[in-house]
Amino acid sequence: MGLASPTAAGFRLVFRRPAVPLAEIAWRWSFGAAAWFLSAMYLFEYADSLPVNTVDRLLLATQQPMLIARAIRRIFEGSAFRFTQAGVLLAIALTLAWIVLASAGRAATVNGLMEEFGVPPSTRSGRRTFSSLMTLNFLRTAVTLAAIISGLGSVALTSSLWASTHLSVGDATRFWFVIVSLAWGAWSMLNWFLSTAAVFVIVKEERPLTAMLSTMRLCQSQSGGVLAAGTWFELAHVGAFVSAFGAGFTVLGAIGALRLGPVLFLEFWIAVFYFAAADFLYTARLAAYVAMIGGPQTTGSRRTGSVPSDSPAPAVIDQSELILSDMPLPAS
Repeated sequence: MGLASPTAAGFRLVFRRPAVPLAEIAWRWSFGAAAWFLSAMYLFEYADSLPVNTVDRLLLATQQPMLIARAIRRIFEGSAFRFTQAGVLLAIALTLAWIVLASAGRAATVNGLMEEFGVPPSTRSGRRTFSSLMTLNFLRTAVTLAAIISGLGSVALTSSLWASTHLSVGDATRFWFVIVSLAWGAWSMLNWFLSTAAVFVIVKEERPLTAMLSTMRLCQSQSGGVLAAGTWFELAHVGAFVSAFGAGFTVLGAIGALRLGPVLFLEFWIAVFYFAAADFLYTARLAAYVAMIGGPQTTGSRRTGSVPSDSPAPAVIDQSELILSDMPLPAS
């Protein structure tokens, strides 16, 4: 029986063993929930620290735009440094937490995929593997920060160019869009490269630099499989996004017939289903990469009962053997 492609193996695994993508969802959504909670508490605590005296309350109660603007300026005056300092500390804490949690989550998910594909477990020290994963995730964080800075710099560059050369608004917008597209494309490629290198760290027990070189060799030796996996899973992701987008607008269109509460409830569940589908597809793509890195024998999971093509053929029984014959032996 022919072996299935890595892409098909990835799709088949997430439907046959949903516990693996659910584990991926668990650590991703745990960090997301913690990040949202801490960000909300940060904003509430900052708002609670703002001084509001009797004069400010009177100005706000006048319902006059000029007086309200003056009251808001008095309330927020002198709090910019405190807001920025607390925001930077929160961002650093969340970044460090993501590096640690993403390293542990990636190790757990890939180890589960290795078990499903029958890949021998790693004999390397777990501490060394974890440190290598943390190095790769730190590089991913640095690349993301560079992309954010590039996006902010593109706005400043476009504004400076528009002010000095008096470009039209359309030309300035197109210039900004080109710079942002280049930055986003570079970030996407580097982020994919580093996240795929993490699979080599776990499956092949390689160091970060060696894993990055192995990722380059994978793209050269199995470019067709890598391109097919990326294309099919991205098409499925786009389909899920379009479906969720259409469902969201359909629900918003019914806001006249429904109250705001049910509409928000439906929008929330549409978002939940979309993010769950995206994580399922990401895990399936990760399984396809594990199948490619682990070798051809991994495309037949140990739970499917498939026999590798290089297994020895069963021995043929010789019916002429006297010890197995039904005929009685002649009398001596």
